[in-house]
Amino acid sequence: MSYKTFKLLFSTASLLVLVVLAVGCNDTLRQFITPVPQPGGDPGRVGNAITLSTNPLGNGSDTHINVSGDTEVAIVPTGPNPVFLGATANRAFAINSDNTVTVYLALLPTSASNTVTLPGTTSGAVGGGTSSAGNIYIANSGTNDVSVISGSVVAVTNLVPVGTQPVMVAGNAGNNKIYVVNRGSNNITVISTIDDTVVKTIAVGSQPVWAVMSADALDVFVVNQGSGTVSVIDTLLDLVIATIPVGPSPNFAFYDPNLKRVYVSNTGANTISVIKANGIDLGVTPQVLPVKLADVTLSGAPTSVAALSDGTKAYAALGGCPAGTNHTNIVSSLGSCNGNRVSVIDSNALVETKTIQVAPGAVSLSVASDASRVYVVSAHDTTVITDNVNAIPQPARTISTPSVSIIRTSTDTVLRPPVDPSVTSLVPTFHLPQQDPNCVATIDSTFNKKVAIPCVGQTPFTVLTVP
Repeated sequence: MSYKTFKLLFSTASLLVLVVLAVGCNDTLRQFITPVPQPGGDPGRVGNAITLSTNPLGNGSDTHINVSGDTEVAIVPTGPNPVFLGATANRAFAINSDNTVTVYLALLPTSASNTVTLPGTTSGAVGGGTSSAGNIYIANSGTNDVSVISGSVVAVTNLVPVGTQPVMVAGNAGNNKIYVVNRGSNNITVISTIDDTVVKTIAVGSQPVWAVMSADALDVFVVNQGSGTVSVIDTLLDLVIATIPVGPSPNFAFYDPNLKRVYVSNTGANTISVIKANGIDLGVTPQVLPVKLADVTLSGAPTSVAALSDGTKAYAALGGCPAGTNHTNIVSSLGSCNGNRVSVIDSNALVETKTIQVAPGAVSLSVASDASRVYVVSAHDTTVITDNVNAIPQPARTISTPSVSIIRTSTDTVLRPPVDPSVTSLVPTFHLPQQDPNCVATIDSTFNKKVAIPCVGQTPFTVLTVP
C-alpha cells in the first residue's frame, strides 16, 4: 500500500469516527439543536455570488446574485465596517469591526441572520475558516487566539490560544483539524476540531498570510508573503514536506480540485504561480512532491485568482494594488487599487490569452461552481448620467456606483444588464445597492430622472460564490 493511499484511508477512517461520535452526541442533545435546512435541487440552479461591502460610516451588507438568473435576490445587512467574508457548507459569515460575526444560511439569504458577539477579551478578528463539523473558527489577530462558533448553536463555545497575530484559518469537510496562520510568529497552529485542543505548531516561511486545504484534505498550502514561498504541509504527519518559491509578495491561493493545482497571486511581480499538487506520494523513492509548474506573466498586478471547475481556464483580477496587499489590509488599500482588467489564463498552455476590461478597482473575483460565470468586484465604478430631457442640455453627472461585473466564460465577455432608458450608463455592470436602508433613490430635478445615488462609504471589496 502506497503512502498516499494510506493517508487517504487514514483520513477517511478518522472522519467516519468523528461522524459516529457526532451522531451519538446528537442523540443526547437533540433537544438543543436547531435543524439547518439543506438547499434542494441542482446546486448550479441555486448558486449565489455574494459580494461583501464594507462601510466605515455604518453597517455593511452582503449582496446575493443568483448564478442561473443573473439577478439580485437578496441584501443581507451585516455589522459595521465588515472586513472578511467566508462560508461553511451551508452558511455564510461576515466578520465585522465591532467584534461581531453575522451568520446566516448562504442559499436562503432572506431568512433570519444571527449576530454572534465574540468574547470581550478578544480583538482584531480578521479572517476565518470552517471545520468538518460546520463550526466557524475566527482568527483574532489582536489577542493571539481563535474564537470557535458552534454550527449547532451559532454562538461562541470555545477560545483557543494560538501563535502571534493569527490572520487566517484553513480547513474543510474532509479533515478533523484546522490550520491557523500566524503571521507574527511565522508558524501554523494545528487545532483538533474534535475537542478544540492544539495538536502542534509548525514553522513555515516569513509573514504567512493565507492558507488553503486541498479538497481531499491531505495537504495544506501556506502562502508566505514575506519570503515569497508556499509551504506545503502534510496533514497526516503535520510536517512541511516542500517549500516552493513563487513570486514576490504573494497574497492569495486557490486550490483547483479538478487538475489538483494551486494558483498563487503575486502582488509584487504581475504573475500567477501554478503549483502541481497531484500525485504527491512520500512512500516511494524518490518521493513525489509538489512542484511549481510555471509563473504566468500577466498584464497587471493580481489580487485574486480562481480556476474553472471544468479545468479549462483560470482568471485573475488585476486590481493594480500595491505590492503586499492582502485580505488584512485590502480595505485600507482600496484607494490605490485602480486596475480594471481580468486576465484569462489557459490552464493547459499556462499563458495569459486575453484580458477583459471591467470597471476600476477589480480587487476580487470568484467563479461559479458550474464554470459558467466569473464575478468581479469593481470598487471604483462610476456611472455617467446624461441629459436627454432639457432643451438646453445640462452638464453630465458622474456618480460613484460600485459594482459587480459578470463574465460569461463561454465567450469571455461581460454580461450587459438592462439599462433604464432615461439613464446612459457607460459601464456594463450590476451596481450594488446602497447599504443604509434610510438612503433611497432621489429625484434629480435638473435631469428630471430618478437617479439611485448610493450612500457615502459603500465599498465592495470581496466576492464569494456558494456552493
